[in-house]
Amino acid sequence: MEIITPEEVSDSARIVVSAEMGSPAVLLKEGWKGEEVHSFERMENLIGKIDHIAPVETGGLNSFTPIHNAAIKNLPVIDGDGAGRAIPELEQTTFHLGGVRVEPICLADSKGNSAILYPKSAKTGEEAARAITTVYGMAAGITCYPMSGRQLKSTIVPRTLSLNERVGKALREAKASGENVVEAALKVTNGYLLTKGKIKKKTEEVRGGFDCGKVYVGDMVVDYKNENIMIWKGNKPIAMAPDSICWLGLDGKPLTNADISEEIEVAVIGKKAHERWRREEGFNLFKHIFKILGYDGEYEPIDELIERV
Repeated sequence: MEIITPEEVSDSARIVVSAEMGSPAVLLKEGWKGEEVHSFERMENLIGKIDHIAPVETGGLNSFTPIHNAAIKNLPVIDGDGAGRAIPELEQTTFHLGGVRVEPICLADSKGNSAILYPKSAKTGEEAARAITTVYGMAAGITCYPMSGRQLKSTIVPRTLSLNERVGKALREAKASGENVVEAALKVTNGYLLTKGKIKKKTEEVRGGFDCGKVYVGDMVVDYKNENIMIWKGNKPIAMAPDSICWLGLDGKPLTNADISEEIEVAVIGKKAHERWRREEGFNLFKHIFKILGYDGEYEPIDELIERV
């Protein structure tokens, strides 16, 4: 299995996105059981030879799913993804922002049950795929966004796998040398320390196929829908999607929302979104979630919000 840069991809190459869909808690517990390969092979049968695999997001599981799949299928994986952050919904990608069609969508479970969708929009595709994933026990492999190399290069957030590797290396080296792991993470990501402390409370419910909840840490509250969407101090937002809001244990362990529990000590790190996101159309893909969370304002970049804390 080889990791290649977007620049190494020919314009005529055929690329698909490979990922897992469902509840992070279920996926963390179950791991891969073949559903990701089943969905990929459904796509192969449908469109023919596939040259490369791309990640859909930078995520605790979905940065690794395409690598895992690429190793099994002996295909190169692209160093980059469709978001540069973790995303809860299929339409919240730079691929979609750049005009790449999501369909066909191939879904499968670990038993080999499968479904192929031809939605008229990425939003409809998300809703239909989420409903099927619920039938599949909240864990499904999904292959979608078939695109050319030319489309990939104009829409991808580049070199996110390389960044993941650098973050991991920085954390390992900091732990080994006894240095501050939070400072190491901030340096390599050019991130912002939003808060740190003990998790006071976590509430969660499954809603529409998503794990939705709140995490209370220090004097701040993080709202999430599978992925962290907004962090508040009082009634004021401190950071919001598409900027990233990340958990890091004070022991240097990266954490997903499925890992978060009361009493553990964490740092909350914010990171600027890629420039492809920093326009009204990007923010609008998250706006329906913000309204549910009680925020009806406009997108404010993390680097501007943090100055007012």
